Amino acid sequence: MSFYKVPSPKEDARAVFEVLKRGGIAIIPMKVGYGITAIDPDALNRIFCTKRRELHKRHAMVGSYFLHRDIHVLPPREAGMVKLLTVDLNLPLGIVAPYRLEHPIIQKLPPSILAQSVVGGTLAMLVNGGDLLEELSRLATLEKLPIMGSSANLTGKGAKIMVEDIEPEILKVADLVIDYGRQEFDHPRASSTMIDFRTMNVVRYGACYDVVQDALWRFYGIKMPDDPGTWTLSSEQTSANIT
Repeated sequence: MSFYKVPSPKEDARAVFEVLKRGGIAIIPMKVGYGITAIDPDALNRIFCTKRRELHKRHAMVGSYFLHRDIHVLPPREAGMVKLLTVDLNLPLGIVAPYRLEHPIIQKLPPSILAQSVVGGTLAMLVNGGDLLEELSRLATLEKLPIMGSSANLTGKGAKIMVEDIEPEILKVADLVIDYGRQEFDHPRASSTMIDFRTMNVVRYGACYDVVQDALWRFYGIKMPDDPGTWTLSSEQTSANIT
């Protein structure tokens, strides 16, 4: 079912949450393009298959800065970097970091889904994805439910900033599509910049990467690599030099 009207993030987040709790799949607007989300393991597997995901690809958690602080485990300096980027500068960001296995939300993830969501003891979480995601994360946190997802597109075809650009097979698998029109951040490309804060590696060059790069150098003296260009695959990892 497609859903297009004047945005109402709190109301729309409640509608999405009810669909997800019933085992459904929702396509939702994010600042960095449209995402596809689910809670139910079978629904997550349908997303994985429909997107034609490769085995090394992972689900990310839909989150917030507060959920990040509750689930992720980082030393004070790296935690300060996340706060700078997501709170002080209000940037959308994919945070990759070690996580608390004993956290009740993590405990709700079946082993098969957890295995599809973690790499080397780290979990990715999207923070600052927009007002709808913030409210959706708040609702899920209250009920201690993990909302997982990825970009609403076939693997390798790039994140979509408009519903009209999403491939038909992706739209078909969704029980609910929230259409807010063209999304905000697509420079140098849509999708979130993703940083592994355990190693300070760039996992993915995405929206606002130039701002992230400048802030980490300016305030922490960390020289992140230049974006090698739009041809870079999202699965590539490039090491940062710490100075």
